[in-house]
Amino acid sequence: MSTSLVVDLRRDGLGWDPVRLAASAFEWPTRAPLASVRELADTPRPSTVTRAGSPVITPANLAASTGAIRRRSTKYQGSAFVVGRHGLRPGDVLVPPSVSGPALLIDERLNGALFSSRFTALRPAASSDALWIWGVLNSRTGHARRALLAAGSPTGAVKASDLLDMELPVPPLSDTRRLDEVLTRIEERTHRAEASAESTWWRTADLRLRNDWAILLATPRPELLEDGEPLGSFVRELARSRSTRATEVPEPLPDTLPVVNVSALAGKPIRRWVDPAAAGTAVIAPGDLLVAGLGDYAYATVAQHPGVADPHVFVLRLLDPTQGPALAHYLNGREGQATRRILLRGVTVPSLRRSDVERFPVPREALDFDGDIEPAVPLADQLEQVLWTN
Repeated sequence: MSTSLVVDLRRDGLGWDPVRLAASAFEWPTRAPLASVRELADTPRPSTVTRAGSPVITPANLAASTGAIRRRSTKYQGSAFVVGRHGLRPGDVLVPPSVSGPALLIDERLNGALFSSRFTALRPAASSDALWIWGVLNSRTGHARRALLAAGSPTGAVKASDLLDMELPVPPLSDTRRLDEVLTRIEERTHRAEASAESTWWRTADLRLRNDWAILLATPRPELLEDGEPLGSFVRELARSRSTRATEVPEPLPDTLPVVNVSALAGKPIRRWVDPAAAGTAVIAPGDLLVAGLGDYAYATVAQHPGVADPHVFVLRLLDPTQGPALAHYLNGREGQATRRILLRGVTVPSLRRSDVERFPVPREALDFDGDIEPAVPLADQLEQVLWTN
């Protein structure tokens, strides 16, 4: 994430440190008084040590677009927070070192959960501040402020000491109480079913009877790929772009459309635009089903606006567009993610082939879903609108 500001270098006492210069020029979109995170919250310490094999929630296990826990890791080992009597408790806020990673609000549903010590734990001095702190840190402006803290870091991570020194706006209690209901609704939408943690398994198989050894090595239940109707049967047209890097521009211009890549599907801001008439582009129309072709997670969503797909995003134009929300919900859900991991190819950067997307099995009952899919507006933008426009 990049952030730019214009500052007056004639100002006294700032020196030429770009981090301090940028921080001094940053302004929150409110006139509320400021207080450091250190003044607003205590910092609980990790209370246990865990070994590989225990399900632990790490910063990488959180979805930036929704703020939800995707699944737990069984590979983490080291110091950890535990939710319970002598550890974290409801109302605590966990902040990841990544500037685009979502902060997480602890509640009763997480009782007994383990969290990596890479999070910074905050315990608001006033319980009424918990939702506000969670919302501000997860807002688009909050992301930008955290990005300034990481500007001088070679790893792009925010140090705990810098986070604690960061100032947040502190409006009157009457203002935060007025927002409690809407913030609670937004936070509750981050409570989603988790995918199963990775586990080891073994089975015997006659490799002479199968052409695709990768499937047998990926799952103890390859029959899952036969349980449902192929995703391709719901699709009128499946497309993906060739690389448009040579013709992309870093800001929107007349006759250009945003380039939707996997990061954009994950909730990060658009960074590139391109002429949709450029050779090899796959143009996105509202109602198209978009699926990440790269990485562990589908980030499936129904397009709300026109755009151009990055080469790592599949564009599925459906025979029946009304089925888009149900298909996206299934692909993003526990069963869909489990099937996706079976089909992924490659070790360093796992990806899906076009044929894998076409064969992706969709159980008939998945189409019965009639709720909302993951919001077209990422969590950061939802909070940006609620916090600073009310």
